[in-house]
Amino acid sequence: MVRPRYFFSETFTSFRRNFLMGFTAITTVAITLFIVGFFTVLVFDIQSIINSIKGQVELAVYLQDNISPQLNDYIETEVNSWEETDEVKYISKEQALERFKEQNEGSDILKEIQGNPLPASFEITLNDPEKVELIALRFLDKDGNYIEGIDDVVYGQTYVRRLFSITAIIGTIAFIIIIVLLLATIVLIFNTIRLSIYARRKEIEVMKLVGASNWFVRTPFLFEGFFEGFIGSIVSVVMLYLLGNFLLIKGERVIVDTMRIKELAILGSGNIIIYVYIGLIVLGGLLGIISSGIALRRYVKI
Repeated sequence: MVRPRYFFSETFTSFRRNFLMGFTAITTVAITLFIVGFFTVLVFDIQSIINSIKGQVELAVYLQDNISPQLNDYIETEVNSWEETDEVKYISKEQALERFKEQNEGSDILKEIQGNPLPASFEITLNDPEKVELIALRFLDKDGNYIEGIDDVVYGQTYVRRLFSITAIIGTIAFIIIIVLLLATIVLIFNTIRLSIYARRKEIEVMKLVGASNWFVRTPFLFEGFFEGFIGSIVSVVMLYLLGNFLLIKGERVIVDTMRIKELAILGSGNIIIYVYIGLIVLGGLLGIISSGIALRRYVKI
């Protein structure tokens, strides 16, 4: 029966023989996973900011001055019945004027106002802000005109489209960068294991001649790949921890103080940063094993 100590011994022996390549692989894993972790935290925080802004997207439906109370109530009931609707708030002409005066207190524009030119409106908050444009279209008839009782619908069309486009672009760019970095890491560990196999090719041949099983030959190389990925991931976690506590956390404090956003990677209640650390360690080990497995399938004919 072979003891695990044998496999660990073979792993470290192989690592010493190819120290430079192994050290390079560990360094690359550390840098790659550090960047992956950094982008994960950054994208999560940006996504939290965008989600907060999305949550503030409202649909303002301005009503005609001559709308009847019955039609007013019907429209409010109808909007409330939509599954996309989170909240409907009715703003009367008087409330609209009071709000306008508060927002423009001290301004000369108030002197120019005669009577109350502001319309009543519904302020609609959606449970899925990305459907705001779809909801706005429901206030149009088949000819593209507003339905009876509606004077105008405003939701910041250009602003909303740009916001959702930015969200998609950020996610796509981050995904591409992370995939490229992970592939580069796999290639480097793959090359390290390939060199180890080449250096021990005669030893492998002898082991097969004396009846060594496939797993007996492969295991030390799998251990070596796992070791390089695992150590690299530990280093990346330490680097990310230091960066987070000295730099990223300061940025998040600014976000919390200015935007009142609490769902952040480091300062948030979800402990996202802990999951990032764990994910990096698991990912590092998996990268090492996957890279070793690919190299063994290609270069060890057993």
